[in-house]
Amino acid sequence: MFIRNSAKAVILKDSKVLLTKNVDDEGFFYLFPGGGQDHGETLPETVKRECLEEIG
Repeated sequence: MFIRNSAKAVILKDSKVLLTKNVDDEGFFYLFPGGGQDHGETLPETVKRECLEEIG
């Protein structure tokens, strides 16, 4: 079994929470922005990279 670390961000602005809207076979669901850690990357680097990829 392969285990991969993940980093997620909680981003607040004007009392609102930023989430990504996703869809699968069961319907829509929401996630905090973030994703999987690459080899040699720190978790702070991971969350920054993933947020830039997902939300610009």
